[in-house]
This record gives sequence, structure tokens and C-alpha cells, in this order.
Amino acid sequence: MVTVAFFVVLFAWFGWWDDILRVVTHLSARANTGFYLLFSETLLTAWLLAFFVLDRLTYWRVRPGQMVEERLIGGQARSYDSKGLLFERRGQDLFHDIILGMGAGDLTITIGGADEQTIQIPNVLFVDRKVKAIERLIALEPEEVRAS
Repeated sequence: MVTVAFFVVLFAWFGWWDDILRVVTHLSARANTGFYLLFSETLLTAWLLAFFVLDRLTYWRVRPGQMVEERLIGGQARSYDSKGLLFERRGQDLFHDIILGMGAGDLTITIGGADEQTIQIPNVLFVDRKVKAIERLIALEPEEVRAS
């Protein structure tokens, strides 16, 4: 907003607004096939970047007795006790999650306790299989794993 205001004042200072508005009235904006192709490729690139790169910069490791959130940028790690964790798969959309997303879905984690939190993890690939594996892991106690 400050940049736009700066250029408005700058153009007024130099007296360019009359020339700019005169040129704008002669412009004709048309969208042809090339425009739509470029626009759709730009959206596809943004979606692929978000789905395959940006969403993968945070990892969740679930082990018997704990869940650890690790972030690649910044090296932050946060650990949660598995007691009081609730994992839910949010409703799937046929086109968005199953056909385009290869069985992807959104995972909601509710962390119980005095400081209750809800964490949403979007675009988890093969979410049903991962929720079942997580439920098996958090059902185990760490002592049971060490004993076997």
C-alpha cells in the first residue's frame, strides 16, 4: 500500500497522470488461448510446488510413546507424549483428494491435556494407511517395544 501511494504521488509530482490515462483509454485487453494456457500452467506449477515441496518441509515422526514434529527450515523440533493424542482424518473430496491427490487427505491431531492444541496437517499422501499405522504405534507403550 505504501509503494502504491508512493508511485501515485510520484506520478502526480511529475505530471504523468494525464499521459498515463490517455494511453489507458486506447488499450484493448483480450484473452486468447495463449493467455489461458499460461494462466493454467502457472496455477499447475504453484500447486505442484505447494503439494510436493512446501508441504514436505515439516516431518512428523510417530514412535511408541511420542510424536515429534521436525521442521527442515530452522531445525526446530517439538515432541509430544502419545497419551491424549487423537488422530482424525478429515472428510475426503472425491476429485481433490482421491483422483488428483493420490489418496491424499487432511489429518487433524488433537493434543489433550492442560494446554489442548489442534494441529492440522494438509495433503497427507495415503492418509488412511498412515492413520492406521499411527494408531497402532501410539497404542504401544515404549516399555513393550524395549522388552520384545
